[in-house]
Amino acid sequence: MSKLTADTFWQFACDIYSKNGVQPLLLELQDEQQKNVNLCLLLMFLNSLKLQLTPTQFSALDSVAALSDAQLLNPHRLTRQNLKTHHSHRTDYAVIRKQLLENELALEKLQQSLILDALPSSISVNSDADNLALYLSEQDKKRLSQCL
Repeated sequence: MSKLTADTFWQFACDIYSKNGVQPLLLELQDEQQKNVNLCLLLMFLNSLKLQLTPTQFSALDSVAALSDAQLLNPHRLTRQNLKTHHSHRTDYAVIRKQLLENELALEKLQQSLILDALPSSISVNSDADNLALYLSEQDKKRLSQCL
């Protein structure tokens, strides 16, 4: 698992997220189905490394993601949304919004580390790894694969 580091995961996630159509689809899954973007990206990363989680292993990662969403990311996103809704007319709005977005990115990176820390030390090698099947519907998996 030497390839499975916070830095390699972050780079993989940035590369995938920047592909045409991936960002809006993942944000749609986040907003409409409460799917965690970082967890989706990790599952794709594990697939690329040919590592297959068990349902129990996935469930543990999902719990870590949900907890960090509840404690860190969701309150921060709510602050950013409230700023936009109630204070976008302020002259310093753009500066504050930029700072909040930078902080949100740092929290996303922290969440990735928390999820990686929760990975089990032993993950099965499988050339047909399909970790997204543990989290997304077949239709959503297909939509995502069409972006890649």
